[in-house]
Amino acid sequence: MRETSFGERPLTPLEMSMTIASMLIGVGILSLPRALAKETVAFDGWISIVLAGGVAMLLGMLVTKTAVRTGGQPFLEYASSLISRPLACVLAVLQGLYFMGFCAYETRAIADISKQYLFNRTPVEYVSLAFILVIVYAASGSRSGILRLNVLFLPAVLLVVGIVVLFGYRWFEVENLQPLVVTSFSGILKGAKEVIFSLLGFEIILYYIAFMDKPEKAGKAVMAGITVPVVVYLVIYQLAIGIFSNIGTVNIVYPTIELAKEINFPGNFFERFESLFFVIWIMTVFNTAAMGFDLATECLSFLFKRLTKRVRIVILAPIIYLVCMFPQNMSEFSMLGTLISYFAVSFGITIPILLLLLGRGKKGAAKHGNGSA
Repeated sequence: MRETSFGERPLTPLEMSMTIASMLIGVGILSLPRALAKETVAFDGWISIVLAGGVAMLLGMLVTKTAVRTGGQPFLEYASSLISRPLACVLAVLQGLYFMGFCAYETRAIADISKQYLFNRTPVEYVSLAFILVIVYAASGSRSGILRLNVLFLPAVLLVVGIVVLFGYRWFEVENLQPLVVTSFSGILKGAKEVIFSLLGFEIILYYIAFMDKPEKAGKAVMAGITVPVVVYLVIYQLAIGIFSNIGTVNIVYPTIELAKEINFPGNFFERFESLFFVIWIMTVFNTAAMGFDLATECLSFLFKRLTKRVRIVILAPIIYLVCMFPQNMSEFSMLGTLISYFAVSFGITIPILLLLLGRGKKGAAKHGNGSA
């Protein structure tokens, strides 16, 4: 995207980093402390968070190098120049399925949590439908507009997290963090896997790098975008263990929301802070799901170039709704999340990195051929 072609101001590296951070801070953080507490002892989950953050940054840098090499052309078009259009169409199908599943998962998660904490008498089907309709409205407009919402909403989300941390430390007990470094190495790795799944989403840089005014700085933007959620995860996890203890955190489905419920402002001038917390959190989940929906339509556009955007949205919206309604219990919902995470690793990260190696290999072969000539 450029000013001359679309008449809109391109994203700065800071705005792109906020976009990446918004994509990563989704519903995963609400249950992440519980997932970490199940695999680690006391506060040892911090090692898993740091380890997963380092792995995510390494993968993010490799994926960004692939995005930079596209030279401003759409990612799938770049892929077709390397592996032929038929194989690029297969990649578009796989990545389209991933983004559709991602949007469906976020929608179902926010519907389930809304029913539990806000609308206990409203069927999940209605909440999911309402959320998808809002996402459809957002995706129907400018793609740049979706990205601008990240810049608008992320500061509010970070502010609410700051309030939770500031007032939550009144119940913090240092003894709950002990003993230190007693978890087995396998437990640390299992915890790191849970964190990595919550840090997936930075692969959107493959598609959105074209919106940057300085694509060469995309690497720094992705690093900053990953660092923000890693720090947020670390702080929230520490607070959950310090207040609820490791055993208590394991037995709470959404520890982050329970932390918000513990907040009491001086003078009781504001009650039920968790309602405000959840409403603010819906903003970033909305951004995350909207970007997933948008990229799913982008993949469909590559496959069927004659379809208008409105038709693509009409095709995808019912499918995403049916997918998000497929899980009948928490076990099936968890399986859906795990499946989508493996899709992200396989088709959103591994294949772009292979394309990076393939592109470098072809460039090296071309240089060698010219030298021989």
